[in-house]
Amino acid sequence: MKRALFFCLALWGVLVLAGVCPAAEVKIALDSPPDLEKSGTYVWAKTFGDHLKANGMAAKEFPRDALGAEEEKLDQVTQGLLEVSMSDLAKAGQLEPSIFGFNLPYIFDSMEHMDRTLQKTDLFKKVNDGTAKKGVRVLSLVAVGGFGGLANTKKPINTPDDLKGLRIRAMDKAQVQYLEAWGSSTVIVPWAEIYNALQTGIADGYLNAAVVPLLFKHTEVLKHYADLRFAAPLRVAICSEDWYKKLSSDQKKIVDEASAKATAANRVWQAQIDKTGLDDLEKAGVKITRNTSEQRTQFAKLVRPVYEKIVGREVADAFIKASDANR
Repeated sequence: MKRALFFCLALWGVLVLAGVCPAAEVKIALDSPPDLEKSGTYVWAKTFGDHLKANGMAAKEFPRDALGAEEEKLDQVTQGLLEVSMSDLAKAGQLEPSIFGFNLPYIFDSMEHMDRTLQKTDLFKKVNDGTAKKGVRVLSLVAVGGFGGLANTKKPINTPDDLKGLRIRAMDKAQVQYLEAWGSSTVIVPWAEIYNALQTGIADGYLNAAVVPLLFKHTEVLKHYADLRFAAPLRVAICSEDWYKKLSSDQKKIVDEASAKATAANRVWQAQIDKTGLDDLEKAGVKITRNTSEQRTQFAKLVRPVYEKIVGREVADAFIKASDANR
C-alpha cells in the first residue's frame, strides 16, 4: 500500500515538473485598480475568476504590475508561467497584427456593431489562429469604457484643425499613424509614465475613454475632453495556450463559460459607463466638447486612407467588408 502511494505521489511530481498537469491555481494578472465601477477589465477579471471558483477551479488575482509590466506578462503567458492576463491589445498585436483591425478608428459604430461583426465573421478566429502558434489564446476583447475621445491639457478639440500644435501621446506606431493623419504631432509614452508626461508637457493629451482619466486620477492635470467616439477602447483577456490545451474537457468548458460570462458582464458595464462617463468627467472639472456627427466625419475621412498603413490592405479590406455587412 505504501509503495503504491509512493508511486502515485512520485508520478504526480513527474507530471507537474513535465508540465502535463494544469496549474492548481489560476493566476489572473490585473491591469487596473480593482474597481468594479470604473474598470471594465476588472469587471471581466472578477466575473471570470468568480465563475472558476464557483465551479471548483482555484483562482487568484494579482495586482497591476505585481507579476511584471506588459512585456513581461506577455512573455510569461507564452511560456505557460502565467495562466490569464488582462493585457494590452498592442502587445497581442506583436503576435498577430490583424488584431489591430478591431482598433481602427471609425470602423465600428458601437460595441453592439463590433460584437455583431465578431459573431458573424471569422475575424476573431483568425486572430487566435495567429496568436495560438506563439503560445497565447485571446479569450476576449474587453472594453475599458465608452467609445473613445481625446483628453488634453490645452484646449477644446472640435475638428482636426484644432490638433495642430498639440503633441498627443500615442500608445504605439499604429496610433501614431492616425493621430498624424489628424494633424497632431505624437510621442510614444508608456502608460505608467502618462501622468508625469502630462504634468511636464512631454505630452499634451491622449486618446481613451472618458472613464480612464477618472480611474487613473488624470483629472488633476487634464482640462479638456473631446467626445470623438472614434473607437471602442479595448484591452484583451489572454491565457496561456499551453495551459489551456492541458485542461480536461470539463475544465475547458468551465473556462469558456467563464470567459463568455465575463464578456457579457463587461458589455453591461460598458453600456452604463458610456452613458455616465462624460458627465462624471465634467463633474471632475474637465470641460467636455460634445462633437457633432459632422465634426466626427471630418476625423473619419482623414483616417480611412491610413488603414492600409496600419494593418495592410488585405486586413483593412476584410474589416471594412465585415463592418459594412453587419451595420
